[in-house]
Amino acid sequence: MCNWLNLSPSGYYAWRLRGISNRASEDIKLSQLVHREYEKSRGTYGSPRVYQALKRLGVRTSRKRVERLMREAGLKARAIKHYRNSAALHRYFMSIPNRRLELPKPRHINQHWVADLTYLKVGKQWRYLATVMDLYSRRIIGWCTSPALTDTKS
Repeated sequence: MCNWLNLSPSGYYAWRLRGISNRASEDIKLSQLVHREYEKSRGTYGSPRVYQALKRLGVRTSRKRVERLMREAGLKARAIKHYRNSAALHRYFMSIPNRRLELPKPRHINQHWVADLTYLKVGKQWRYLATVMDLYSRRIIGWCTSPALTDTKS
């Protein structure tokens, strides 16, 4: 086997008797601390926050090392869900008939226009985007953004 791997038998036996390196043993200890901080956060902390928590405990390490240890252990931050689907909202929209389905498919430009209103979070503030689209060409005919849901500039 040593010949096949281009190793000397004495090198193989020396490696086998050597044991783990200091760096590897430090990684094992640090990995346990990372696991503990990750579990304390109920799985919500990613590597930057785990790194800051270790730093507050007085553990000296680098951010990249914490990233590597978390990646090797398969630890990922659980993102907080910002939006929730409401069953009542779904029922409300299902109760409104879709009148466009009754119309024939458009055969020319400017035959059917549709509009949409979208909420966008920019930084820490909400912005509202209203668009009008031609169904035949699928081109946006007009759009407008506003910081308020109702624009008073009309």
